[in-house]
Amino acid sequence: MRILAILLLLMSAAPVRANEAKRLDDQILRCLRLPASAVDIHLKATFEATLDKTGRLQSIAVVSYTPHSATAATAAQQLLRSVRKCWPQGVKRSPVRFTVDLSEL
Repeated sequence: MRILAILLLLMSAAPVRANEAKRLDDQILRCLRLPASAVDIHLKATFEATLDKTGRLQSIAVVSYTPHSATAATAAQQLLRSVRKCWPQGVKRSPVRFTVDLSEL
């Protein structure tokens, strides 16, 4: 399945410990459903999540995406909804910036 080949690169505005990044990566990948259009166009999208003081997801936004097209914009929004649904509990760092890179599939 293509989801196994996803490169979910995590980076944070505040330093994230390696074990926290790995846990975030694993939890999101277990739940994540990719829109077929995102895979077909080799979408690369960067998101930023803001958390409240308890670690609950307050907001998430698409920071950037490539290729720059209407199809990619739609696919990035679909992916954003999937990531929002899959966001793991217990993440304490905020904001968290991460990239879903399908450009090498």
